[in-house]
Amino acid sequence: MKKIAVVDDDINYAKYIREELYASDWDEDIEVDVYHAPDLLISGLKEGKIYDLCISDIEMPGKNGVELAQEIRRIDSGMLLIFLTSYSKYAISGYKVDAFDYLLKEHFKEEWKRTLGKVKREFEKAENECYLVDVPTYFERIPLSQILYIYKDKRYAVFVLGDREVPVRKSLKQILQELAGKNQFILVERGHIVNIEKIKRFELREIELVNGKRIPLGSIRTSEVREKIHSYYKGRF
Repeated sequence: MKKIAVVDDDINYAKYIREELYASDWDEDIEVDVYHAPDLLISGLKEGKIYDLCISDIEMPGKNGVELAQEIRRIDSGMLLIFLTSYSKYAISGYKVDAFDYLLKEHFKEEWKRTLGKVKREFEKAENECYLVDVPTYFERIPLSQILYIYKDKRYAVFVLGDREVPVRKSLKQILQELAGKNQFILVERGHIVNIEKIKRFELREIELVNGKRIPLGSIRTSEVREKIHSYYKGRF
């Protein structure tokens, strides 16, 4: 299931968008939440809500869409962002916060038909990047984009996703070897592998993930982890 947030101070227009999204030709189930103010979405994200896509108006009282996107990027760098606007001039500002696209509000229905295919392809691309759980009694492809972190529990490595946990009878060392080349995953301390894209905040001796999980850092690993995070984003943007 894909989760989508719609943000617009005109609540009736936001509900119209929600109806159009539900009526669209998706390849899987979707869930759409509507917010009439940017701060309400930010509060939800800070409480642990995770969205695959955010469709936001740009011109709103108080905090505008670009400012909202800047806050979203500090919490979740992997969420797709699409702006709604009445003026194409805002497109340049959108790309400064790594916006996926922008749509003209007065032609949303037509514009969304054009954009839906690109969104689905982007989702499919993310879904194809998977970790394969293949044991005699169990098989599952876990999209890398859904993995928040992996922790050690006795003889198991436990994959923590947005809505559940998946235990795999392997060591963290084995998991790291299998994830070799996937630069978004780093060992932050002996018992945790973290998805860099799910890091909300990095502090001197601690990192906080988008679901609120806090993982302590030893003094020896702090500078190493910081450097890996910086290198990852430097190579991406």
